[in-house]
Amino acid sequence: FNRTSVAARDIVEGSELFVDYGQSWFLTRDGVFELVPVQESYEKAQAFLGEYAKLLLGVERTVEDEEEEEEEVEQNYNILDLLEQDKLILGEEAQSDLWELIKTFPYPTRERQALPDTAKDAIRAALGDIMTVEEENSIRDMEYLKEHGKCVDNIVPGTSTIPHAGRGAFATRFIPKGGLVSPVPLVHIADKTTTYMYDEMIGPHGNLVRNTSEIVGKQIILNYCFGHPNSTLLLFPYSSNVAYVNHHLTEYNAEIRWATDFDFFHKQEWLDKSVDFLEKEWTAGLALEFIATRDIQPGEEVFINYGEEWQRAWDAHVENWIPPSKDSDFNNLTLFTDVVEDKTRGRAGYARAEDLNDDVESPIRTVTEQKTIPYPFSVEMICQVKIGHMEPYYSAPITAPFFRREWDEEEDPQTPETFEKCDIIERFVKEEEDYDPDEEDGGEHEYYYTIRIERAAKRTLEYDNVLALETHVITGVPWSAIRFKNIAYTSDVFLKKAFRHEMILPDDLFPRAWMNLIPREERES
Repeated sequence: FNRTSVAARDIVEGSELFVDYGQSWFLTRDGVFELVPVQESYEKAQAFLGEYAKLLLGVERTVEDEEEEEEEVEQNYNILDLLEQDKLILGEEAQSDLWELIKTFPYPTRERQALPDTAKDAIRAALGDIMTVEEENSIRDMEYLKEHGKCVDNIVPGTSTIPHAGRGAFATRFIPKGGLVSPVPLVHIADKTTTYMYDEMIGPHGNLVRNTSEIVGKQIILNYCFGHPNSTLLLFPYSSNVAYVNHHLTEYNAEIRWATDFDFFHKQEWLDKSVDFLEKEWTAGLALEFIATRDIQPGEEVFINYGEEWQRAWDAHVENWIPPSKDSDFNNLTLFTDVVEDKTRGRAGYARAEDLNDDVESPIRTVTEQKTIPYPFSVEMICQVKIGHMEPYYSAPITAPFFRREWDEEEDPQTPETFEKCDIIERFVKEEEDYDPDEEDGGEHEYYYTIRIERAAKRTLEYDNVLALETHVITGVPWSAIRFKNIAYTSDVFLKKAFRHEMILPDDLFPRAWMNLIPREERES
């Protein structure tokens, strides 16, 4: 569904990238990550550094200074000023010993984990802040990255050259034969049957339980995993854009191999371990690489060979495919309505948001028009606006927060985070001076729209919390600020009996130690 990551601020080249997983992600994984610090931990650690700085200075001291009028004034120097002037009573060696004692104290806490690793960094953090020091330490020299890193932007997604394949991966630059197309770090899944899906039935105690007598489908993640017919193990790639690399049995231009020069991540010794061993390893530690089998030109689509077994499975699926009925797949919204064509090319049946978003000419239908000519159930409408949540409360009673304004090209920022689910309540023809058929990004669209956004919101007003339905009506909204969005799980890949099969690693690449579906003696021979 086209999820993207956007820089929250300017990023210096060589910086490590971070996102916010949320505190609970770490708080529930103490046994894995050993007390990862959270926001509160950094605040307490920063306060500790203030006391540590006083310790290094001995005592908080004062100095005397004479003003031009020869009056004596006592001036308290800030602790940071003294640190900057290196007015320390402990030498570097003593500082290092003291800091090591602090960091190795036998009772770990999140606050201690938040402290810098070295005595020098502790001084830097006391002068500034811990997070800034961590960020600065994470920056790598570009020459270092060129020597030790793996380039992940050699490929980008685009519409595949294979009909009906959806998207594919395309080279962003020239990649010579034998060159790296992309690193492929992997998450290992010990038992492929965890991807199986079953119907539900009433259990002996009146509760819903799995009906394991029949597999009704498999999770879509299976299509993006590597595996082997003689193993229960799956390997899921999670590097940028590698999931878009499509299959070609004969005309592939990239091949797969185990990662090289990647020791800090790829554990080569795991290739000799059993699947039982991997099942107990809860962190990633394996990586493949896609390598060019010939020169690949910029803009050329990249293909790998998913394996002959995968090809046979696909051919059999196509030959035997029977579209499911509504009754047999009642959970899938793509089957709920019949296709209805009209002069505006709208369809009440199945359609993708991308098709509707490409239609610049047709007017977007209002809620009244949609009663007779509805849009597909597989899409919803979203609008690109900035909701100022407090403003309606200042201009309307708390019981009925209502806000009406015009769309503002300056205030309604052009970022994905500002999209809100909306309805079109009115449509107006543009004034002649606003209509420009040669302008890109919707300038040639001849209408403006009035939209309505309704959302429940909890707001704190003075001494009380209020939960109310906000109504926002925004007029003069251009076509470019109104988009259609695919509703999750409505594409045809989620139909029951849709194609599911892992990509197959060849025998010479897949370790025999992992082939746990053949007898041990045969595996070890």
